[in-house]
Amino acid sequence: MDILTAKTYDDARQFLSDLDRQIKELESLVKTVGEEVEKIKPSLERYRRLQELLKRFSSESPERSAPIEITGLQLFIDPNPMVRHEILEESYKHMVDLLTVLKKVREVAQSIIQEGGLEQLKVTVQYKNGVPVKLIVTG
Repeated sequence: MDILTAKTYDDARQFLSDLDRQIKELESLVKTVGEEVEKIKPSLERYRRLQELLKRFSSESPERSAPIEITGLQLFIDPNPMVRHEILEESYKHMVDLLTVLKKVREVAQSIIQEGGLEQLKVTVQYKNGVPVKLIVTG
């Protein structure tokens, strides 16, 4: 399901500033999550080796950490390193993709706004899943 939102800015420069802020926050999050993913890797490798040993010496398949689901929110209590890594890795990849898209949108929007002399005009921006997709210029 796509999430559409809209935000109005008094001038296009405010939109660019807001986009710069979002990019900076996302860069910080990407760095933090990336570091967390790296920290998990040693314990993840140990866990995988132990899983392989258990498979060789046991007929039962090891269980994965099952989340508790509360109205669509999954709660993982002390998940094993594989589950934790999968969750963080998935988030990390998505955030890196989003960061790439936001930087490209920022580059294009800045070019259009500056070259078109739109800096002081009021703009409304439609966002789709957090990414600016439509720019309405008025004034």
